[in-house]
Amino acid sequence: MTVWTTFKNTVEHWASRELKRPYVGYVPASGDNAISTGAAFVPEASYFGLRMVEMGLSEGGKFFSSFLPLGVVLTEFSFGDGRQRRPTILSNDEIAAQLKSAGAAAPGYIEFRNIYAVRRAPMKEDNLSLFVGLFRLPYHDVAQQILQLAADLTTQTGLVPGVSEGVRVAEKVYDRVAGLFGLNIVTPLLSYADGNALGRSGYLLVAGPELDEAAAKRLVVTDDQLLSDGKRVAGLNYCLLAVEFTGTLFADGPDTINPLTQLGFHRRWQDVARVVMTRDFDRAEEQMLALRSEVITSPELAENDRLIAIGAYQTSFDKLVERMTPKNAHRGSRGPLLNGALGKSAMPAVAQVLGGMQLSLLSGVTGAPDDPDRLFASEASELRKTIAKVARVDANSAVALARVLDRASTSK
Repeated sequence: MTVWTTFKNTVEHWASRELKRPYVGYVPASGDNAISTGAAFVPEASYFGLRMVEMGLSEGGKFFSSFLPLGVVLTEFSFGDGRQRRPTILSNDEIAAQLKSAGAAAPGYIEFRNIYAVRRAPMKEDNLSLFVGLFRLPYHDVAQQILQLAADLTTQTGLVPGVSEGVRVAEKVYDRVAGLFGLNIVTPLLSYADGNALGRSGYLLVAGPELDEAAAKRLVVTDDQLLSDGKRVAGLNYCLLAVEFTGTLFADGPDTINPLTQLGFHRRWQDVARVVMTRDFDRAEEQMLALRSEVITSPELAENDRLIAIGAYQTSFDKLVERMTPKNAHRGSRGPLLNGALGKSAMPAVAQVLGGMQLSLLSGVTGAPDDPDRLFASEASELRKTIAKVARVDANSAVALARVLDRASTSK
C-alpha cells in the first residue's frame, strides 16, 4: 500500500464520522513580509509552493500532558511524467517547545519557519489535491515517538519535489501513524480536502467550525501571525498555510539573483562557459547539446521558462564565442541562420522566441555582461518579453526550438 493510499483510507474513515464542516477561506495580509496575494495560477506558466505558517490550539496547555497533537498536510500533484504524493507530519518536538509557556487551559500558538509541504513546483492542468487535518489523541510515549519519527522523515523526504531516497522507509513509519487514525480515542479537531486547491495565491485558513463569516472578516495575517482586531485569535483550532505564487524563475535583468541558476542543469552552463574561455569551441558545442537535453527533460520547469531557457542559453553561448573568437578568425553568426526558421515554425511561441534570438545575436556583444551567469540572466530577461503576448506555450515548444537550433548548428 502506498503512502498516499494509506492516508486516503484514513481520511475516508474520518469523513464517515460526520465531522462538522470547517471554516475555509483566504485571509488578507499586511506588513512588509506578506506574500503576494490574489495572483492567479496558470498551468505551465507559473509555479506554486505550499508553506506551513501557523497552527493554533484552543487548549494548547493540555497538550503533552493529557493529549498529543497530530497535524497532517497531504498533497498530490503532477511533477514531470508522474504524480507526487507527499505527506507532511508536523513535528511534535517543535510544537512542544512552543507550547511550554501556555497555561493549562490557555490557547497555544505554533509558528513554523520554512516548513514546506511543496516547495516551488510547476503548476499543471490537473491542479493540486490537498488535505489538511488536525487531530488529538491521548498522551502516550510510544505514540509521541512514532509521530516525531514520521515528522523527521517528512523533513528528509517530503519537502522537495522529486526526492525519492528514503521513501520506502518513510512508508513503513507512515503506516504506523495511519494506524493511530483507526482508534476511537483519536479526536478530529478539523479536516479539509480539496482536489482543486490552486485558484489564487494568499494565506489559506482552515479552522474549526466555531469561526463564522462575521468573525472571519475581522481576521488579518501580519508577520505570519493570524490576528483579530490586532490581537492573537483565542478559542479556535486552526491551520494557516501560505499558498505561494511564482510567475517565472527568471529575474528582470542581470543584476538580480536568478532562481533558475540554482537548478542542477545550470552547472553545465558554467562548464560550457569555462570551455569557451579556452577557445575549444567544438567541445563547447557538444556540451551545449547535453545542457539543452537536460533543460528539455527537467521536471522543475514550467513550459514558458523551459522555452526561454533553451533560447537564452543559446544566445548567451553564441555571444561568449563571439567575444572569445580571435579578430582575424571567422565562425559566422547564428543570427542569419535563424531567419529562415522564422517562417517555418507553426508554433507562435517558438516563432516569437526565434525572432527575439535573432535580434539579440544581430546586436552583437556590445554592452552584454562579461559574467556568464549575468549574461544568461540578461538574455533570458529580454526573451521573456517576446512571449508575453502568446496565449499559451505548447508542451512541445522547447523541443521544436531545440531542433531548429540543432539544424542551425550543422549549417554553420
